[in-house]
Amino acid sequence: MTTLPLPTLPSFATTPKGFRIPKRGTICCHPVHGYGEVVTRSGSRLRIAIDVADGDALDRIAAVSAARTAGAEVEISGLEARRDGLCPETGLGAHPNAQDAFIGATALVNGMIERIIARCTEDNEVIVNIDDAERFGWEFDEYARQPVLKKVLKEKAPKARPPKPVPSNVGTVEDPAMADWMVAEMNECFGEYWTPTAERAEALAGDAPSA
Repeated sequence: MTTLPLPTLPSFATTPKGFRIPKRGTICCHPVHGYGEVVTRSGSRLRIAIDVADGDALDRIAAVSAARTAGAEVEISGLEARRDGLCPETGLGAHPNAQDAFIGATALVNGMIERIIARCTEDNEVIVNIDDAERFGWEFDEYARQPVLKKVLKEKAPKARPPKPVPSNVGTVEDPAMADWMVAEMNECFGEYWTPTAERAEALAGDAPSA
């Protein structure tokens, strides 16, 4: 009996701790917050937009979002002050050995500010840790899957074939009256379409007029 191998199914994408990663755009549900949709994922955190919830839940979500935004503004203002050297103890007016390393580091500070802004949420959005989502009551409709890795088989190059030898006409016609090298040259050049010396002599004798 011949058995066929089962097809390889794609496995779920998981976090480093082994929890399944919800698919972006999937529907989710929480017993308190209600229904929502996964907007984006950053590392092991999900940004979920709540669609249906009671008034109290929406008020709590909006309050958390406002507090997160206020905290981000404080962090951003502190980073900008350090970048511009405005702090009296570590700013531009302080001793060079005590000055802040962030002074003039515009690219570094801007990158940190962008990460802080990314943590801010809208009034109906919450940020959930994937590793703790199911434990805190979140249920998701779909999960991301890892693509099936296909083995790329390299084709072997065909073996080199020696060139076919050119057929030689050497030795097809013999002429004892000629040197061997001359017979070989005549065979190579003219093949069988030349007449040996003895046959030419007979042909000439036959063509000569009789007395």
